[in-house]
Amino acid sequence: MPGRLGILGGTFDPVHLGHVASARDTAAAYALDRVLLVLSARPPHKPEAEPAAIEHRLAMLELACKGDALLEVSDVEVRRPGPSYMFDTLGDLAKAHPGEHLSLIIGIDAYVDIDSWHRAGELITRADLIVTSRSDSDIALEQAFRPPIAARKACCYDPNIGCYIHSSGHSLRYHQLTSCPAVSASAVRDLRNKRLDISGLVGKEVADYIERERLYIATS
Repeated sequence: MPGRLGILGGTFDPVHLGHVASARDTAAAYALDRVLLVLSARPPHKPEAEPAAIEHRLAMLELACKGDALLEVSDVEVRRPGPSYMFDTLGDLAKAHPGEHLSLIIGIDAYVDIDSWHRAGELITRADLIVTSRSDSDIALEQAFRPPIAARKACCYDPNIGCYIHSSGHSLRYHQLTSCPAVSASAVRDLRNKRLDISGLVGKEVADYIERERLYIATS
């Protein structure tokens, strides 16, 4: 039976408990039946450092989601050649899950750069957009919570429900996370490079995988 499908994309380098908590918190708030964690295999925006190999990041995602009925791993961007554009991914997922209502979950730190995304103004034509933020975020809501420039003429703000409605019928909503630990992938990598314990940030199975594969240790 078609339901409500959340989509959380990222490089997941590595996946950590903040990703998992964000997915679960947003799913509870918006009655999402499942959340797909979509690995950005070849991010179009050059990352600060070369990410871990795709196969490692995918394996860690599988471990993080193992046994969780709410979370699923999607390798749609791994299987598709070329840059990992979310606009294309939403089209692929709509075909793979006909009838499902799609909601794209985007952290506010990524959403502030939404206008640089491929076909940014058309994302809202394919899914609801849910912008999430932790309570300790230093990004001002009024600075970030507005439709992509290319979509603004087709959006109107409804103060009764506190969100933007697009002419396609999709919405742009803001969600304050209530149970999301303050952890980042860069912090995990830094601690790991210092040979410090990261199991409390990524979970034991992911931490064991990172140790076994000797990931995130700088080589001289």
